[in-house]
Amino acid sequence: MPRDNLQGNPLEKLRDNPRDSWQEAWATAIELAVGELGQADLEERCACSGAVWQREKGVLELSFLNRAYRVHLPEFSVTSETGEEAPIREKILLLHYLQSASGTPLTGEWIAFTQVPTGELYLGNFRARSVDRLMRSFDGRETELVEMAAAFGGSAGEYGDVSVKLRALPQVPMLLVLWRGDEEFPSSGDVLFDATVVDYLPMEDMVVLAEMVVSQLCNKKGSAS
Repeated sequence: MPRDNLQGNPLEKLRDNPRDSWQEAWATAIELAVGELGQADLEERCACSGAVWQREKGVLELSFLNRAYRVHLPEFSVTSETGEEAPIREKILLLHYLQSASGTPLTGEWIAFTQVPTGELYLGNFRARSVDRLMRSFDGRETELVEMAAAFGGSAGEYGDVSVKLRALPQVPMLLVLWRGDEEFPSSGDVLFDATVVDYLPMEDMVVLAEMVVSQLCNKKGSAS
């Protein structure tokens, strides 16, 4: 489904109407997504997103961080591989991904969030919710990042001093990079996307996805300690 046909992301209204509750915004996001997907060509949505339509079961199956999720038709409820209802933010992310996915072939070219059109407007939020936490958790323990990523189907990358590649969503690979500090430069990090990410997720969902991926890695690290 071309991005031009998507309705405005209701999460944007929180910037203009701070009194609106997150719960109201989330409910609106789900309502809009379900309404649009209910009118969509699901075969085309699956072809573009990498989801699998299990017609006999009435579900769409797709992976998120190497875990299986099911979108149940026709209500578009979402459950995890354990059968539990997906947290609301994961549900919104997966529905928006199904809406937005264009089917554009991946380029293999990694880009920073600042290279995404208008990304600079969200950069502070993006860094605070993902990059900064990544650095706090793995600074000085960079090799642990590779170990934690393996639990989510990730593998070592070739960038920075340590990096990991993850297939967050079927058509949204990510690269998390750390550079060790020295006497001249402080440690640093970044979260990169394939250059086609704008064809698969709205801007706000890129921020949410990065936060979720880093949170999963940090939580895994904490449970392994």
